[in-house]
Amino acid sequence: MAGRRAQWRLASAQAAVRGETTVSLFGKTGEVSAWLTPEQLTDPKKTLAEFEKTVKFSSRANLPPVEPVPPKDTEYKPEGEVCFIIANGESRRNFDLNKLKGKGYTFGMNVLPVVENFWPDALMSVDIATVKWLSEKDVPAKLEHWSYPRGGVKDPRIKRIAKDWGWSSGPTATRVALEYKKFKTLYIIGMDFFGITPEGIVDEKKGNKLNNMYKGKERYRKSNSDRTYFGNWLNQMVTNTTNHPNANFYHVVLDKQQSPNKLAQKTNWIDINYSKFEEHLQEMAKRAS
Repeated sequence: MAGRRAQWRLASAQAAVRGETTVSLFGKTGEVSAWLTPEQLTDPKKTLAEFEKTVKFSSRANLPPVEPVPPKDTEYKPEGEVCFIIANGESRRNFDLNKLKGKGYTFGMNVLPVVENFWPDALMSVDIATVKWLSEKDVPAKLEHWSYPRGGVKDPRIKRIAKDWGWSSGPTATRVALEYKKFKTLYIIGMDFFGITPEGIVDEKKGNKLNNMYKGKERYRKSNSDRTYFGNWLNQMVTNTTNHPNANFYHVVLDKQQSPNKLAQKTNWIDINYSKFEEHLQEMAKRAS
């Protein structure tokens, strides 16, 4: 795995590409300019591409042997109420989110309600510029909008997490669902980790393009952008599963799609395909009736 300094530089380059001047990582926030030289900041996209190659090479050189994934029980066995974490990876593009209504608590990310007109129970945004953009569109008036206690946002309707963990939106929403909402059964959809191929296939090795349903739209990178480094999200989700061993995380994936091995090793992280997910939703409907 790349060292912390390399990860700070990588995260800073990603922030610079998004037009941000601060970067958050490992529970801390710092200035992008503290990690990138003026020359690197003149062309952040080129800088990011160079850093991603370095991290990729370093990670491959130090990868441990891939361990076999332990057997998992994929049958419907919920404990308490259900929470759906809705990330924005391409794997969920053909799934109708309206099927989740009445089945449990829905927790979306960023511009979901504005772009898709699906209004979850709660929304997570950790990028302050995005929080402001959503506030201007009056989104916090229609749902529970969460963010970190960072400066620049004056909207009192935003629910603030007590401490800035410095995490990405998906892992942060998951942690809030676990620690603030006390859910023990979570379904995670659209959290693909890996990039996509030019054909739109989620793939760990060949997926070198940005995997996000909203690419090319306002507040997002261009459609032809390279994939985002997912190591930070992965470590954050591993922390969630480790700190909450009694919770079950059902990760909904496409056929032949798999979770990163580091997560797949967790006995409470369970990959299920969309057919199995539909079966679970049917069982939820029976339970509700």
